[in-house]
Amino acid sequence: MKQYILSAITTILIMLCLQASWADDKLEIEPSKKSQAKIEKENKYREVAKQIKLFGEVYREVSRRYVEQIDPEEFINAAIDGMLETLDPYTVFYEPEQRDALEVMTQGEYGGVGIEISLRGKDKELTVVAPIDDTPAARKGVRAGDVIVKVDGKSTAGFSTRDASKIIRGKAGTDVTLTIRRPGQEELLDYTLERAEIRINDVAYAGMLEDDIAYIKLVKFSSRAGDEFQHELKALMKNDPSGIILDLRSNPGGLLKAAVQVSQCFLQLDDNIVSMRGRLPRSNREFTVSKPPIAEDVPLVVLINGGSASASEIVSGAIQDLDRGVILGQPTFGKGLVQTVYNLSHKTAVKVTTARYYTPSGRLIQRDRSDEDENEMGADLKLLDSVTEVDTVQKFYTRSGREVFGGGGISPDIEVKPKKYPDVAVEMFRKDLFFGFVNQWFTHHERMDTVQIPDSMVDSFYTYMDEVDFHQSVEGTSSLDELREIGDKDSFHENYFELIEKLEQQLSDNNDLYAPDVREFILQSLDREIASNLGGRVWRIRSTFDEDTLLTIATDILHDPARYNSLLQSADRSDLHDGDN
Repeated sequence: MKQYILSAITTILIMLCLQASWADDKLEIEPSKKSQAKIEKENKYREVAKQIKLFGEVYREVSRRYVEQIDPEEFINAAIDGMLETLDPYTVFYEPEQRDALEVMTQGEYGGVGIEISLRGKDKELTVVAPIDDTPAARKGVRAGDVIVKVDGKSTAGFSTRDASKIIRGKAGTDVTLTIRRPGQEELLDYTLERAEIRINDVAYAGMLEDDIAYIKLVKFSSRAGDEFQHELKALMKNDPSGIILDLRSNPGGLLKAAVQVSQCFLQLDDNIVSMRGRLPRSNREFTVSKPPIAEDVPLVVLINGGSASASEIVSGAIQDLDRGVILGQPTFGKGLVQTVYNLSHKTAVKVTTARYYTPSGRLIQRDRSDEDENEMGADLKLLDSVTEVDTVQKFYTRSGREVFGGGGISPDIEVKPKKYPDVAVEMFRKDLFFGFVNQWFTHHERMDTVQIPDSMVDSFYTYMDEVDFHQSVEGTSSLDELREIGDKDSFHENYFELIEKLEQQLSDNNDLYAPDVREFILQSLDREIASNLGGRVWRIRSTFDEDTLLTIATDILHDPARYNSLLQSADRSDLHDGDN
């Protein structure tokens, strides 16, 4: 009987909600179209009511007759998730604990102790990647590499980072005890920390390069990003920079308002920044510059890559279309769908795709991935039926008449191909060798004041690889063995075997631990890991400057006014460089 009542209540509530939402939609209808729209809406109501009735019947029969007891909440949530999966991957339902994570992303702060955590090592233990500066964890002496074995006496074995965050985070002013195993110490350490409001800075780094170039790295667009970015830019402008580098690489985006605030720091009053187009009239909006710019005339280079998405593409697209700066790097991700969060009952929420973003020239930011594998770049994105598709080769024009192309994402004015390292070097990073080694090193050596890599450290790293039994299987070796067996069986000519030997040597060279490019990768990776261990995110970013090819190219462009101006006057996409991302 209870299951019947729950099913009936669920159906009634859904229908009432739909009625209310459709009533609101009537406000969007023009007077001349009311009668036809009313008929269409009534037909839609009947069809949806029919489907909801069917859903209720299925729910009733399964809950009554299934071999095991059904959990109503779990069952309904699964139904909601299945329904939303038929849409794009950005329309999602948030349960209460997930909604908290959403608020952290959008607000940029949370109640906690201030640590970055990850699952590290072969046993995937909950490990502190780095304490955040000026937080309870940093002030009490929690270190990178510390393994959290218990939280308030509860073992973390088998925990995911999400599981850990749920119990480590909490209301500011309350306490949490972390039991830590520190490399090189036998006894466990207990840290009782008072939670505080932890603010995550959107500007990861702001400073001067070569005394005359201002550099700002923006890593996300939370509600605080606009004010934080403007504050840092104003401080840098006091140095009278001859150029500005805005680094949006691997910035996944965030809030539209923040993207508008960042864009208008560089654009002229009344310039169009971005427009939204959706099915409902309320979704169609244009956003323009409403405040005088902070750095209107200072030469600007924006760095982008395949991880730059959403709000990052709004900013870089506006700057490119309005010829305000040079865009440098790799094509962006192409995420131009607008989401709106609607709060629901029981502290849940649903995030719904309501429109698409378009740049000032009219380019669609959303990339059509209908021909890609569903596992590539997140998922197979489906387009909204109500918006006309833009041809992937359609031309658009910037303010000065330069050609730019539609089809999704932002293509740089100068594309810089990322430097590729041998597979063995990438495997070292994937298996956390550098993080593990640096933490072990500091258990036996005095901590440094500056980032310095003695020769003995590199030699010790090679020894460490043997200690942890690191080995990289050479992809393709088994295939060559099979070819060799075929040659032996059929008595092929010796030239056949010589070719196999050459291929085998090439594969081996690509996995030589002592090859110059592998050693270079080891030095750079150790440098970054030591910097992160000693000074957190800021030091880590600073440690990449000397080897960052994109920064070098951007600085060269800003030091060459003639080249900078020519790039903004003609479609110069012919310069290709090999470099590090």
